[in-house]
Amino acid sequence: MVYIILAAIIAAAYRFINFIIGYRYYNESDYCQSTNNSYLSVYFDKGLSGEYKLYQYLQPFELTGCKFLFNLYIPRDNGKTSEIDVVMFHPKGLFVIESKNYSGWIFGNENNKQWTQTLPVGRRRSHKERFYNPIMQNATHIRAIRKYIDDTIPVYSAIAFSNKCTLKNVTVKSGVILTYYSDLQKDIEYKLSKINNYTMTQELMNETYNKLSQYANVDASTRLQHIRNCR
Repeated sequence: MVYIILAAIIAAAYRFINFIIGYRYYNESDYCQSTNNSYLSVYFDKGLSGEYKLYQYLQPFELTGCKFLFNLYIPRDNGKTSEIDVVMFHPKGLFVIESKNYSGWIFGNENNKQWTQTLPVGRRRSHKERFYNPIMQNATHIRAIRKYIDDTIPVYSAIAFSNKCTLKNVTVKSGVILTYYSDLQKDIEYKLSKINNYTMTQELMNETYNKLSQYANVDASTRLQHIRNCR
């Protein structure tokens, strides 16, 4: 009994120390500066937690001069908004990244409107959830963002799933990047290695970043209206 209590105390202390270290690291990150999200909100919100984890995998790109924007609400012609998880600004173009912090098994085809998430519920049973094709979802995001940037800037689509899930039967034939969080950096670097005919000037990158940054860190009413429009 003593050993069980001691193990529990050690485990709790370990979690607390990791929490404090994570808190300090988070507050110094560009993600924190860009989003103004509190560490607690990221720690307890599944979507924000996945987004921050994704940013950590992409951080090495900052060393090459890349910039990031998170949680953009881009106005569309129909009066609604497109919520974009991450935009990475690279000299060779913009990467619009959709984050899926999912678990379970994922099934989907690029041409199917609905994909399937299968979750185990015990005793060899499973529960299935349908969700909108993320490739189509991100294509809508890119169409929205296109209206606010220079026509010459290439825009690439990337869908990143959490490493907690397994892409069981997912088929993609287009140039869209579909991968796991941990593989996103490698897959983007491979994509970049194939792009030799375009380089964005620093002036244009800064101009585009500043133009789109007004749609990040929006007020609560804009976020609420977006949720209502999605129903």
